[in-house]
Parts: sequence; C-alpha cells; structure tokens
Amino acid sequence: MAQDAQRSYHRTTIYVTDEQWRWLSRLAAQARLDELSLSASDVIRLAVARLRDQLSDADLRTELIAYVRAEAKQYPGRARRGLPKDDRASG
Repeated sequence: MAQDAQRSYHRTTIYVTDEQWRWLSRLAAQARLDELSLSASDVIRLAVARLRDQLSDADLRTELIAYVRAEAKQYPGRARRGLPKDDRASG
C-alpha cells in the first residue's frame, strides 16, 4: 500500500509567466491536434526531473537564487514576496 502512495500524482498550484503559460498552452494544443495525450503537467514533470538529475542541490539553489533575482526585475510582483539572499555575496 505504501508503494501506491509513492506512485501517485499530487495536485499543486504553480505560477508561471505569461510567456511560459502561452508556450505551455501551445504545446498542449499541438499535442491535442497530433492526438497525443500530453499536458502542461507532463512538461513540468519532465523539467523537474531534468533539474533533479542535472544539478546538485547546491547548484540548483545557486541558479534558482540568481534566476529569481533577475526575474524580479521584470516581474515586480515576485519581489513583493521577498527575495532570497544572494549566496555569491556571502561566499
């Protein structure tokens, strides 16, 4: 029974930029036209799996902090939630 829980999907809410949303929507629409059962969730799970496989936790943290800080310059709403400290400044 415990194995079944490990193999289930969990519903979550994520926030993407307008450009990312449009891209994901186009991918899903094209998949439907091609009669493929693919969704934005499939794309996001692939992206998460690749990040997990390609970056160490420390490297991911460093890249995420840089990404979020750069993104906040274009999307001021992100900065209102608070920005992570820049790891490079301390080390």
